[in-house]
Amino acid sequence: MRSPLRYAVGLALALAVALALVVVGAAPPALAHAYLSSSTPPDGSSISQAPRSLELHFTEHVVLASTEVVVTDTQGHRLPASKLTLVGEDEDRESPSTVVAALPPLGVGAYHVTWRTLSADDLHESGGVLAFGVQSTVQAAGPSEADPDLLELAGRWAVLGALAAGLGAVVVGGLLVRGAARDGTPLRTPGLVGLRRLASRALWVGAAAALLVLVADLLRFGGQAVTSTYAVRWGARELALAVAAVALLPRRSPGRRAERGRGVVAAAALAAVALSTVLLGHTGMRGGLTWVVASTAHLFSSLLWLGSVGALTLVARRSRRFGLSRAELRVLLRRFAVPATCAVAVVAVSGVYIASDVVVSVDAALLTTYGRIFLVKLVAAAVVGVLALGTARATRATRAGTIESPGRAPRLRREGVGLAVVVALGGLLSTGQPATAPQLVTRDEPSVVDSRPVADLQQAVALRPNRPGATVAMVDVFDTRRPSPGPVTGVTVALRDGAGPATAPTTAGGPAPVAAEHVSGARWAAGLDLPTGGPVELVVTVHRRGLADVRSTVRWVVAPSTSVAPLVSRSPLAAPLIRTALLLAALCGLAAAILVWTRGRSRRARSTAGRVAAESDKTDSRAPEQLSRST
Repeated sequence: MRSPLRYAVGLALALAVALALVVVGAAPPALAHAYLSSSTPPDGSSISQAPRSLELHFTEHVVLASTEVVVTDTQGHRLPASKLTLVGEDEDRESPSTVVAALPPLGVGAYHVTWRTLSADDLHESGGVLAFGVQSTVQAAGPSEADPDLLELAGRWAVLGALAAGLGAVVVGGLLVRGAARDGTPLRTPGLVGLRRLASRALWVGAAAALLVLVADLLRFGGQAVTSTYAVRWGARELALAVAAVALLPRRSPGRRAERGRGVVAAAALAAVALSTVLLGHTGMRGGLTWVVASTAHLFSSLLWLGSVGALTLVARRSRRFGLSRAELRVLLRRFAVPATCAVAVVAVSGVYIASDVVVSVDAALLTTYGRIFLVKLVAAAVVGVLALGTARATRATRAGTIESPGRAPRLRREGVGLAVVVALGGLLSTGQPATAPQLVTRDEPSVVDSRPVADLQQAVALRPNRPGATVAMVDVFDTRRPSPGPVTGVTVALRDGAGPATAPTTAGGPAPVAAEHVSGARWAAGLDLPTGGPVELVVTVHRRGLADVRSTVRWVVAPSTSVAPLVSRSPLAAPLIRTALLLAALCGLAAAILVWTRGRSRRARSTAGRVAAESDKTDSRAPEQLSRST
């Protein structure tokens, strides 16, 4: 291996180690784009007293200088919030953060809050609207979706296209080099040089596009918006793009060993590009190393598939320049079957796993822009899968010479166009807000139980479900003294506003207590109607024979209401999709094992047949000699 190649290998390994350290440091985050997870007051809540401040809880750290909060009343008067403060850990930790805005004095009525901020992790803008009422009912604004940044989208498409071109050149170039070594034929230098020259140029274009996007972000948001973590990841991706572009620079007289070594270096650098691109985009709700690995594998495999199909289409259209005959081109397509099958399997398994973390329910897929784009991408991927199956069947049929030349057939071109559409939609999704808003999924809100001693009793209270609307208060009352001084004869439960004065619930105008029904043993159940999400107080009164009533107040927080009406289903999809991904992985592993066993058996059978034929030839050659001797 030549010294420049050794230097490139060392550089690629150092880059891989650096990116691995970045991944380890980035394992804890939740989302790479900053989106609103909740607020205080909650969206759609009705409170008895005007709040003095507004809290916006974000999934990631935000740039305070680029954050704006405006409150608007029903008359359309804008009431800008003042004294914005940021609560959270260091921005390079990518931990969730909270923006606290001081509010002007608010009267009775409904208010809409418009907010806009900038993610400190990837310079992605996001914004939205929420509503709350002071002593008045208000409709929740519902989940907000930020419009994609067209400049960011263009830069991401350029990087993805460059990565696909580089992977295509590595895979198809490797197949050409390996085929020449296996068949003992000379290396097709002109075509290989042209293929790698195009890929190298595409990688330089991708690096330049990413640089232009960074310069534009600096001009728009200022240098203070770029954190050290973002700078390291962006710089790592630029370095990896440059290493891959240099490794793919064409050589006029390439040797097979040198070409293989440069292909390995380029592949390692392109894997680093995929990893850093993932770290600059979404990392899912769960986050962690598993998500990073799955997303990188999905991106790498899908772009390998796209780039390879594009490179094969180019080779088929210019087969004369590559020095390939029609038969050799068919062999090349058949050799691509193994990497293509592996890429498809990885894309399918990782794609299902990733979907479990970005689309929380069927309604989330149908009612959000992100979900609809995701569904279009899913349909496009299915169409591409059908086209790929047709191409594979046609390639197998070429052994019998039953179809026209692949260079003239449109199958590869259609498959390549379909894959380009899928990748473009993936780039669009990476700049959007995942369909993970709490309003889009039905969760079993607390099974939290408030258990405490009250006088000489032990009392446990739970609300099921803990959502606005009809619910059941489950009250368990246990007497701690033996024998019991008096049996429990009844339980009543009353609701009052948790932000209101600590007055008895039976005062004039207040809610009347609800008598609980005895269920079994020490358990009592009372039907209640919970108000809009927020703090409430449960006043529990236990009646006992011959003794004074025991009264206690339980402070409770009602989960926010769901503003999106169920369309099909809001049941969580995460668990079923993860099980599906595991099942697909198991099936792919089983199919691979069967294929390896079958091919091994076939090779052993051919080897045995070859030995038998050789022995038969030796026997036939000895027969005339033995006959002449006997004569």
